Amino acid sequence: MDGRKTRRRLRGGIGRRCADQESRSCSFERSSTTPSSIVRISHIARVGAWSRGVLAAIVLSLSATGQTPVAAQTIEPGPLPARGSLVEASVSQWMAPGVAGPRIGWATPVVFQDPAPLAPVARPGAAMPGNAGGTSALPASVDAALLGSVTSLDQLPERRRFRAMTPSANAISGVESRSRETTDTGNLIGKTLSARGVTSQQRTPIVTDTRVRSERVGQVLASGSFWTPVRMDLDTMMNKIDSRLIDNLLIIKGPYATRYGPGFSFVDIDMLTSPRFAGGFDTGYSTSLDYQTNGAQWYGRQTALGGNDDWGYRISYGNRTGNDYQTGLGTDIPASYRSQDWNVALGWDVTDDSSLEFNYLRLDQTDVEFPGLVFDLNYLVTDGYELKYLHRAPGYADEFNAEVWYNRTRFEGDTLGEAKNRQLPQLATTLFSPSGFDGFAITDGDGSSFGYRAESIFGNSGVDHFALGTDLTILRQGLNDIEPLLPSNDNNFPLPHSQSVDVGFYAERIMPMSDWWDVNVGGRIDFINTSSTDIVPGVPIAISDIQGTDLDQSFFLWSSYVNNEIYLTEGWTGEIGFGFGQRPPTLTELYVESAFIGSLQRGFTFLNGDAELRPEQLKQIDVGLRMDYERTKAGVSWFYAWVNDYITYDLTEPADPEGGLINGAAFVNTDLAILSGIEAYGRHDVTDRLAAFGTMTYLEGSDKSRIGPARGWPAPRSGVDGSNEEPLPGIPPLDSRIGLLLHDPGPAERWGVEASVRMVARQRRVALSLDEIATPGFATVDMRAYRRFGNWLTTAGVENMTDRFYREHLDYRSGLGVFRPGVNFYFGAELTY
Repeated sequence: MDGRKTRRRLRGGIGRRCADQESRSCSFERSSTTPSSIVRISHIARVGAWSRGVLAAIVLSLSATGQTPVAAQTIEPGPLPARGSLVEASVSQWMAPGVAGPRIGWATPVVFQDPAPLAPVARPGAAMPGNAGGTSALPASVDAALLGSVTSLDQLPERRRFRAMTPSANAISGVESRSRETTDTGNLIGKTLSARGVTSQQRTPIVTDTRVRSERVGQVLASGSFWTPVRMDLDTMMNKIDSRLIDNLLIIKGPYATRYGPGFSFVDIDMLTSPRFAGGFDTGYSTSLDYQTNGAQWYGRQTALGGNDDWGYRISYGNRTGNDYQTGLGTDIPASYRSQDWNVALGWDVTDDSSLEFNYLRLDQTDVEFPGLVFDLNYLVTDGYELKYLHRAPGYADEFNAEVWYNRTRFEGDTLGEAKNRQLPQLATTLFSPSGFDGFAITDGDGSSFGYRAESIFGNSGVDHFALGTDLTILRQGLNDIEPLLPSNDNNFPLPHSQSVDVGFYAERIMPMSDWWDVNVGGRIDFINTSSTDIVPGVPIAISDIQGTDLDQSFFLWSSYVNNEIYLTEGWTGEIGFGFGQRPPTLTELYVESAFIGSLQRGFTFLNGDAELRPEQLKQIDVGLRMDYERTKAGVSWFYAWVNDYITYDLTEPADPEGGLINGAAFVNTDLAILSGIEAYGRHDVTDRLAAFGTMTYLEGSDKSRIGPARGWPAPRSGVDGSNEEPLPGIPPLDSRIGLLLHDPGPAERWGVEASVRMVARQRRVALSLDEIATPGFATVDMRAYRRFGNWLTTAGVENMTDRFYREHLDYRSGLGVFRPGVNFYFGAELTY
């Protein structure tokens, strides 16, 4: 039994990382009152040597550094228990029905849908969305928007356009999901041309984590509801929302909004709502089917809609399936999945000035494989409910809107998959078992969100108005991470039952200062209380004793901003914004106790929270310049941000030369971090049929005060002494795209073909103390096309045409490594009737 270690750690010097940094070996001792649980572990397979290669790109003559597969020694695992054979007693059924996801992370985009439903249509002119005279389930502008553009801000509805009054805003049309063959909302954001400064970590083909200017998981508001991931690796901000259910979305890359909550970035989603029909009751239908060759991925959706001039409904069902995909070298990546969703929207115009909108979302995912993470999902279920009310003449104000929501997500997963143990050959020996070769683990979790938002607007909304609002958000969240072969009183590494209650108040003022100068200012305050269960089954002592502090925490936060839009001359607009914001630590950052949650680049990581973490504080400036002429559109923006008390990681590796757990990390505040970058886009219509375009994003992030370790852990931080400055982890490299668009010159744009090359530079700026490694550059070539034939819409394309073998800087390095798909052809057809 000698030499076995545990990932459980006690604060106050008991069981913590030792100070012997040269040998980096520690003796983890238990308190005399703590049962001695042990874990037999082995080294994680590390990434081997990289080599370079040259591959000609097909549309343009360019070369990029490729990657060669990593040789990894496979450990033959022993027999594992079959799925479903685990006794129920080994899984603690401790989660209450109402439990919810983590609090917002600064490193976190906030995702939100406009709280107001579609405005009631004027009865005489009521018309159904879609082509004139038809019954299409698509928006009327679908033909012009299918391939999107480098800027889509002018396509936002007037009632939403004022929210983009910042140099950091991007807009995306939901109909791009058809031509770009996207899955969840994050996948759409990652593929569109309209978003810059946004990176996606694709954990599976249907689970995408969106990073806005490198910001991590956290607060998410969608369809007016506050969506949060229950477990920040198996669940993400936007994987619950199919991209086909979106009308448009707005990305705000900075603290330049008040109605979304305390955060540093926001994704404002406007989902498809109920339609209206002029001239009496009518109905419409849409049927679509799509196929992708790499991974044999099928996707079908059926939509039915109907109503009258003052009420309507939309019912939609989608089903996705996929198998393992192949990389550019023909190796299989275990990423199979099954996913289906229901979406129901019901709307009623109570009067000419008021309306109600109800939305229900149901998501069922089963047998989802995560190639770079410890666990796969056996199932994940989400139910979301939302009711919105809009009144355009309430008497005391010029407009009033309110909403109330409740959503809940629950899941179960394990490490028992055969493909999982092939992909992570060290998994069965890292997890505890008496033999040392057949360890396994199981996980379950439950989370919920409940809240309301109410807002009164005085004046001409979006032009010259003053808005006052208040909101309440109650989050509950918890998960178990159990190794069943350990003693039952010391086999759980959980995020305990945790809760966050946030009461917020905000104000906003939009005002034209002159004919050439518009100003948008706002402010917000939040009163937040967080708490956690102290006694958890499977944990031998109280969580407060492990952390050495009280678990109840309170935060008073505030934010403010001012945005200026200056019309310099015909076709030229300047923008400058200043903002200050704060965000509280997430529930995971506060309370997690050694759970295996993929976060750092290497993926195979267990995390330790700290209930005494301080809120982050951000000061940011954005400057932008836009050019908008009939045939040419271009823009460039620059930002610089100071983040005090930035929450990052202390790598607490209890490294054992014979195979210790080398992947523990604790959350820690660093005094100052700096983020800065530049983003640019351009498009020129060479002829009426041909256009050329390009986009570029560059981002840098630095930890300027890498000094103190996490609370209770010895110095130096991450066991590495020396410089107090280091690049932040998870910063993507220079990313650019150039291409050509050939399209129908007519106003309807019935057909279009796009060819593009994405070029990503090598990332050398890495957080070495967190074992982050450099990533070679690469280039990929994509082609997409669409054609309309009456009520038929057909799409086709090929992604990674040159079959490039590559991976993104954010992709996990655990086990045999996660690489992106090779060449992928796709085809789709949609009939509206």
